[in-house]
Amino acid sequence: MWNNKLTTRNKVIGELTTGALFFGMRSCEYLKVEGPRKTKLLRIKNLRFFHHRTEIKKTAKNQDIFNATTISITFEFQKNNQKDETVIMHANKKELCPVRAWATITHRILNYPGGSINLPVNTMLIKSQLTLLTSKEVVLHIRVTVDVLGVEQMGFGPKEVGIHSIRSSFAMFLYIQFVRADKIMLQGRWKSDAFLTYVRKQVAEFSKGLSDVMIHMNSNYFTIPDSHREQSRDLVSNENDPRTHHLFSFASSLNNIGPSSTGAQTIRPNFHLWS
Repeated sequence: MWNNKLTTRNKVIGELTTGALFFGMRSCEYLKVEGPRKTKLLRIKNLRFFHHRTEIKKTAKNQDIFNATTISITFEFQKNNQKDETVIMHANKKELCPVRAWATITHRILNYPGGSINLPVNTMLIKSQLTLLTSKEVVLHIRVTVDVLGVEQMGFGPKEVGIHSIRSSFAMFLYIQFVRADKIMLQGRWKSDAFLTYVRKQVAEFSKGLSDVMIHMNSNYFTIPDSHREQSRDLVSNENDPRTHHLFSFASSLNNIGPSSTGAQTIRPNFHLWS
C-alpha cells in the first residue's frame, strides 16, 4: 500500500495507513468516520519532529523533518477519555518508517494551497479541492490489496479485514517479536491487556522455536515434595501460595463464567477493558 502511488488517493492512503500502523491508531484518529465520535481527529499541529533533542519547525519549505530522529504525536482526546497523551516513535532508516511516513504527510499538506498546521492529517487535494479521506475509502483499498495479494500468500481473504486491521496488526507485529506486553500497551495506548484479543494464535511465526525449547529443557530437575501430600490435592487457601486460585485474576474471570460448581455467585474482577 505504501508503494501504490497509481493515484493521489492511493498515495495518501499508503502514507496514512503506514503512519497509523506504527502508532496502532484507531480509524477515527486519522480518518473521517461516520457517526458522532468523541475522539479528536489528528491535525498537523499534533505532530512534532525532533533531531535528537532539538525540535524541527514545520514549514512548507523545511524538509529537515525527513531527517528527524523521532516523531511525537499528541492525541488530544481518545475514546477511553484519556486526554493529551503523547506517544513517541523513532526513525528506523527503512523504507517503512514512522518518521518518513508522517514527514511525507506533513510536507504534502503544508504545500497545498492554504495549507496550515490546523488541517487534519487526512487532508488531500483532489481536482483542486481540499477534501478528507474517509474510512470507507480506506477499507475498500485494504480489501482490494488483500484480494490482489491472495489467500495463498496472506492466509486470509478480503472479507476478514477491515479498518481495525491497522490497530490489530500493530499489536500482532510487536507480540510476534516478543515485545513485552506493557510496552505494547503503552505504545498502543491500551489501559489493560485487552490488546491480547487481537493476537492470532494461528500465525505460524507465533509458535516458532517453541518445540526446540520444549525438547531442550533440562530433564535433571527435582520437585520438592509437599510436607502434607494429601492436603496438596485440595484448593490452596493461602493467598501467598502461587497455587492459590485468585478470584480476581484476569484468567479466573475468563474461566469462571456463570455460577460456580458449588452454586456460589461468581465474583468478577473490578476493572474495565478499553479498546
